[in-house]
Amino acid sequence: MVPYIFDPEVVDECALKCIGYPKPKMFDVFAEAMEEHYPGRIENSLPWIYSIAGGAMIQMKLYFASLHEYIMIWGTPIGSEGHSGRHHVAFWDTVIDGETWYFAEGQFEKRIYKPGDRIFVGRRQAVGMNFTDGVWAVEYARGFIPRSLPFGISDEILSTRDFLAVKQTVAYYGTLIGRHWAAGYNKDYPLLIPFKKVVGPIMRASGKRSLKRLVPPPPKELPRKVPFKLPAGNASKAPATKSTTTKSPAAKGLATTGPATKGTATRGAATKSPVAKKSSATKGTPARGPAKKGSVAKKG
Repeated sequence: MVPYIFDPEVVDECALKCIGYPKPKMFDVFAEAMEEHYPGRIENSLPWIYSIAGGAMIQMKLYFASLHEYIMIWGTPIGSEGHSGRHHVAFWDTVIDGETWYFAEGQFEKRIYKPGDRIFVGRRQAVGMNFTDGVWAVEYARGFIPRSLPFGISDEILSTRDFLAVKQTVAYYGTLIGRHWAAGYNKDYPLLIPFKKVVGPIMRASGKRSLKRLVPPPPKELPRKVPFKLPAGNASKAPATKSTTTKSPAAKGLATTGPATKGTATRGAATKSPVAKKSSATKGTPARGPAKKGSVAKKG
């Protein structure tokens, strides 16, 4: 049996301590709380990297990783959605900022999670996820982690073609595995301890060097020297919306198009309506409708 290091309840307790702090301060508060409970286990110096998996795009920061456990903070400021994947790993998440929606097979209403709420996805379970307008969460995973690695990089290889993110993910995981193997507290797989003591420091050092080389350039903004202002006349050039309201002929002064009744005259010569122009009032001719006995159009 694998001796797990972390307790999901303790990880959740540490996650709750960082809620309410501004970003990125809240992430450091979480790392400090974890260090108090698990001295020497947490690595807080590694960078944030993209994770594109199951159609969802987030960024993540790992604080610990071994063959059977990892701890990270993941999130996005703009939202995303996708498939969780179906893993031989169990996941405990605590939302620390924002909001996320989940649903599973057979559920017809979304499950809404906000700061302080916990999410659990068990082994061989899968959910649909929507990160709304942004969410940040602490995640603890327990199981054989390497089996989930193909899910974590397949979208980056086959879909987004983000090979930099693939290299970062592998270097990241290798760095933390090497750190864990080189640590004195590591007792899993006792027969391999001599091997891990030799290989671990090499993996950690080479992984950190790779991560430094793989840091992408920061995004570049293109500010204008002179702020752009919309010309004043452009607002009046906007196309007017057509009104769909139907007005009665009486309101517009339109002539009646139906047959004239006995003793009535069609008026509206003073209006500019096309119908009114054709009326007998403007032409001095009899009305177009079937003539009734003794009825003629009066002159306007």
